[in-house]
Amino acid sequence: MRIALAALLVCASALTGSAQSQAPAKIEYLTAWPKPADKDTLLTDIERLCKARTQEMGKLAHDALVACGASAVPFLLDRYGREKDEGAHERLHDVLCETIKADQTRLLAKSFESKNLHERVMALWRAGVFPDKEIRAAAEAAFLRVEKLGDKADGDERYAAALCACSAGSIKGLDTLVAQAIKRWDKKGPEMRIALEGVRGPEATAVVGKRLDEADRKIKVAALRLLGGCGDKTIVGRIKPLLDESDNSIRVAAINALRGIIDGELPIEELSAFEAIEMAKKWKGRV
Repeated sequence: MRIALAALLVCASALTGSAQSQAPAKIEYLTAWPKPADKDTLLTDIERLCKARTQEMGKLAHDALVACGASAVPFLLDRYGREKDEGAHERLHDVLCETIKADQTRLLAKSFESKNLHERVMALWRAGVFPDKEIRAAAEAAFLRVEKLGDKADGDERYAAALCACSAGSIKGLDTLVAQAIKRWDKKGPEMRIALEGVRGPEATAVVGKRLDEADRKIKVAALRLLGGCGDKTIVGRIKPLLDESDNSIRVAAINALRGIIDGELPIEELSAFEAIEMAKKWKGRV
């Protein structure tokens, strides 16, 4: 699935970088989807969006649906789950990314068991970037259902369910996130950092921390990246020696892990070898 990186980075900043300095705003969770002001017009706009023959037609429908806010979400989700046309699917995806908000997680949980794959994936994925402990049971159940399918499970659904489970406080999806961090950290890193905050603590630290013993550098780097989001100070002693690594990828990942664990800061991905060496020296002085 395509990721709205800029928006996710903003969310990550709010949920991680500032988490230790200020209390998050209280969320008033929706208990029912708001009724649209004009259901017929809303459905017409969804149809216009899906069948847009010109960019302008698509934009007009897009803007109208975004203006409807939460009232449009259940109708958009339903159509997204059933839509077969690739272009229409992408346009629906974009509107859903704008209209789904943090206060909708408990309603999204009802779609975790939808008969339509795309609806399930969208609901799990978007709920996963808005941590909510109250949906843990539903998210965990969705992940276990996918796991039972084994190799027959859809890859996007497995990832989305793991993301959502972690975000809601369950460590059951951590191994799936490790695998994704190895392959797609460049695309999925921001949202994983958001979700991992839901399991930060000794249990998640132990599960991910054991991967630091792996000989494969890719696995070690992935583990360090995840520890930046879920690790606690019990792992700092094992990360510190990695600041002296000659492999700059490992050294940078170790720096970023400590940034997340100690200071609640987001990773700095673009560090030259020289910058990393200097920053590593400072961290060795701190830990």
